[in-house]
Amino acid sequence: MFVLFDGFNAAPTQVLARTLYRNVRQFTGIPVCVGVAPTRTLAKLANRAAKKLPGYNGVCVIPAEGDETRRLLERTALGEVWGVGRRLVERLAIQGIEIAWDLRQADPKAIRCRFSVTLERTVRELQGTPCIELNDTDRPRDRIMTSRSFGRLTGDLGELQAAIRQHAQRGAEKLRRQDSLARAVLVFHKTNRHRSDPPQYSPRVVVELPEPSDDSRSILTAARQGLEAIYRRGYRFMKGGVMLLDLMDTNRQQLSLLDTPERAAQRDRDHQLMAALDELNQEMGRGTVRLGMPSQNAAWHLRCARRTPRWTTNWLELPKAAT
Repeated sequence: MFVLFDGFNAAPTQVLARTLYRNVRQFTGIPVCVGVAPTRTLAKLANRAAKKLPGYNGVCVIPAEGDETRRLLERTALGEVWGVGRRLVERLAIQGIEIAWDLRQADPKAIRCRFSVTLERTVRELQGTPCIELNDTDRPRDRIMTSRSFGRLTGDLGELQAAIRQHAQRGAEKLRRQDSLARAVLVFHKTNRHRSDPPQYSPRVVVELPEPSDDSRSILTAARQGLEAIYRRGYRFMKGGVMLLDLMDTNRQQLSLLDTPERAAQRDRDHQLMAALDELNQEMGRGTVRLGMPSQNAAWHLRCARRTPRWTTNWLELPKAAT
């Protein structure tokens, strides 16, 4: 989460960040790290340093200029910079840009000419100039991603299908909530790239929908087809997800001249069915009505080892007074 500190003086920022870190840990039991910097890209790097480098003890505050900022950028690989992917790392290496400090020292205009305006913004952010705005929460998203890391590694097709089914349904709910339709579905899985012993395989595939849709059943069908296309035996996956692509506003859907009254009536029934499903899940709790039942203790379920106690919603987790 990004939090703007507009209006705060720079001097007490370290104390404020340390208080935030301590209070979240104390009151929720969730371990967090806090990174504070003048731009979002630098804040992401500061957050990573707070997590990875023991000297920061969970909190890292860096200015736009200074020796500490330079040391951090010099020890940061280019691929660890927010928005710089693997292929871009390879292209930048040809230009002699191999670490985050090299990218900061690059000419933003030259980077824009050779690469993109997005990378130019990254360079300026590394230099301390804010260029990336927070997303407007009221603006419909251009794509919808639903993904989770698994509780434990699994290569079982049935468990992978259940995970993808869960993510596809959740994505369809978000799609309907913002009154959008999807034209395509992306399905992906990832093995654990941090382990060298098991074989690595991180596939993804895009499946186009026959027509723009927000129907959970159509999206689930496409997601299942995508999984069947990329699944390979012998690999154990740690993460999977579904992304809904090429979104459009529901009110702008173009209907075919060959559309029949029967097809229009069916579309209305489908819309009413999805509306009823969403209403039941909203009133009775998420997952009250769903397509397919997930098995208990499946590998893809989150471990939730650090979950905050649900004292107000779960009888089994009520605190007990000692006698």
